Amino acid sequence: MRTLFRLLFALLVVGVSPGLILAQDASPDAMGPSKLSQLGLPEVRVTATADGLQVPTDVAAGTVLFVLDNQSEGFAGISLIQLPEGTTMEEAMMVLGPPPAPEGDASPVAEGGEESGPPPPLFYEMTWAGGVFAPPGASGEFVVTLTPGEWVLASDPESGIAPAMMQVSGEAAEVTEVTADATIELDNFKFIIPDNLSAGDQIWSVTNKGDQPHEMFVTKTPRRLTPDEVKILLELPEDELPPEGVPNPAEFQDVGGVAPISLDQTVSVELNLEPGAYVAICFMPDKETGMPHALKGMVVVFEIPEEGQTVEPPSSPVADEEHDMATPTS
Repeated sequence: MRTLFRLLFALLVVGVSPGLILAQDASPDAMGPSKLSQLGLPEVRVTATADGLQVPTDVAAGTVLFVLDNQSEGFAGISLIQLPEGTTMEEAMMVLGPPPAPEGDASPVAEGGEESGPPPPLFYEMTWAGGVFAPPGASGEFVVTLTPGEWVLASDPESGIAPAMMQVSGEAAEVTEVTADATIELDNFKFIIPDNLSAGDQIWSVTNKGDQPHEMFVTKTPRRLTPDEVKILLELPEDELPPEGVPNPAEFQDVGGVAPISLDQTVSVELNLEPGAYVAICFMPDKETGMPHALKGMVVVFEIPEEGQTVEPPSSPVADEEHDMATPTS
């Protein structure tokens, strides 16, 4: 039985497609400096090896370029989390790490063997500030503003890489504004994205305006999905093929996104988007029910047009009786 954090990292690290691996292999070393690295921000470099994470012991508060250099033999992914004051690492690992051995009666589980219900309150009291992953021999980057205090760099518990602590010192610095090609907002429970997205290598600035942590995984689909197809795919049992005529998720190509961020957190990521159809989705659990935000409507389909082409605006599923689906983005 997985912890919730393990499940989130399974989506981010284990569940990537060959298309995403190819995209990540197109690293700055292979294709020149990234757009993020040319912003001139201070760099915080974390190295993942078979022995663990090599983390700076002291980092100045402020807006930084966070770089994960993966020198291990497998995928490496980390999430950046600031613990509430007074929280111990042991308490944090009860939420972020492997579940403790069962004592007495087993915990209630949902269909498929996963834990049911929402995570403990500490999960929502933590400040989630994004994350990054990289295949072996490559690196990943994102821009984040660090506030003073103790931060945890938490990896997938099944990776064998232990979490590490990072001290951020100094006074809270002003946020350095990043000039972005697109500004995205996450809310309860919807994505707000521009109608006029363009193809190519670009920086997305993503802010959470909701009072729950949200994430954004972006996947390229063979064609634009309809709202009904989105619902069908969200409810599709594991290892079961979709009905005839509905695109198979095995044909989707993951292109990146944003790891969980808390209220008022902003991160900037770099995406290279080809013309075509995409879907963005949030799998974070609802604070009250534990239901994935996707089942509350936090899904949006959108298109990147060819030059001179006109496409439909982004759209999301609407409410129905079975699930508390949210309203469209428009």
